[in-house]
Amino acid sequence: MSFRRFLIKRTVIAAILTLVSVSIIFATLRLLPSDPFSGLVASGSLTADQVTKLRAMYGLDEPIYVQYLKYVRNLFTFQFGVSLTQQRPVGTIVVPALVNTLVLLLPALVVTAIVSSIAGMYAGWNRGSWFEQWSIVTTTFFRATPIFVTGIFLLIIFSYGLNWLPAFGMRSPMANPQGYAETFLSVDFLKHYILPFTASVLFFSGDFLMLARNSIVERKGSEFLKLHRAKGLSEREQLARAGRNSLLPLVTYFALRTGMIFQGVITLEVVFAWPGIGRALVQAILNQDYPTVQAAVFIMALAVIVMNLTADLAYAKLDPTIEAGDV
Repeated sequence: MSFRRFLIKRTVIAAILTLVSVSIIFATLRLLPSDPFSGLVASGSLTADQVTKLRAMYGLDEPIYVQYLKYVRNLFTFQFGVSLTQQRPVGTIVVPALVNTLVLLLPALVVTAIVSSIAGMYAGWNRGSWFEQWSIVTTTFFRATPIFVTGIFLLIIFSYGLNWLPAFGMRSPMANPQGYAETFLSVDFLKHYILPFTASVLFFSGDFLMLARNSIVERKGSEFLKLHRAKGLSEREQLARAGRNSLLPLVTYFALRTGMIFQGVITLEVVFAWPGIGRALVQAILNQDYPTVQAAVFIMALAVIVMNLTADLAYAKLDPTIEAGDV
């Protein structure tokens, strides 16, 4: 199979998965026993006539298939509508929240990928050493521990116990940053950043370390290394050559993990009150804010699907036998 056909096939599959994902989002919200305005009548905030007008304004009185078609069209053109509870464009809610999430998680993922991969290669090259045993036990422990549990323990130790770092939010209540530098490079922001960043790094580290370690173990006894050993290459040079040959699974897994970056983000942002897309999603669900929920989940699902597609294409490009054997 040519790379072009492989690209078309994977792109079509990604498009279908995206459509299925947004359809599930739509169906789930419409199956709820009440709509966002039902409680307003019960509480006496609005009359039944006013709620009827609101439902018509937001198109909730239209046939379900009409709502679905408009919903799909708007999502795929990134027209997310107006928040039912905040009465402002959804884009002004989810886009800044998405930026805050990426500022937290992308650096954590990059740092983890580099440090854990190097540590994993060293551990695999020195099998049976104390470093290998210690690194496997430690990273496996943090990978098996839910990220919100790690976050809570960090809060207990460094915020409430030692009182070294702030517990909640992205900045102090009195802070009024002006511009990007003051928002993301100030000392106040960095103090709030340390604990959620650390929790993310600990959570991500196990996968990269074990993948790098296993790749090195597989290649340590390979013929090409035996040849380099016979040529008199030092241990460091042999490890460097084995490491280069182990990059393929690490590169593709990095793409996959980037797509799955939102895994655990909801609980992490709730624990640290981080104003990211996960916390915005929780608030929108509690308020039954359909447009905001739809936009937030759509962005998360799209990120996973796009990065899975990127991983497939990267693997096929780096290893032609993948696309050749794909049917």
